[in-house]
Amino acid sequence: MAQDAGIPEWPHKPAPPEPRRLIPERAMLVRGLALAGLAAALGASAVGVVRQLGWLLLPVAGVLGAGAALAAWAAAIHLTGGEKFDDHPWV
Repeated sequence: MAQDAGIPEWPHKPAPPEPRRLIPERAMLVRGLALAGLAAALGASAVGVVRQLGWLLLPVAGVLGAGAALAAWAAAIHLTGGEKFDDHPWV
């Protein structure tokens, strides 16, 4: 019946879901903590640039702040176990 509607049959049954972990794998944890440290250092540098050198270097502080935000985002992804791309029906 599914073939008549233009919907292909499943080539195999979907894989069982991976077990949930409270703490990610060791490699992901180490990278996540390193990225969190990088985010903290970049954020502190952005604040320090504005405090020490004034508002003339605001573009530099903006770049440091953007780097801090991206590093924090990457750290959150690593510390929560990484991204899973399972939106395709055959993955």
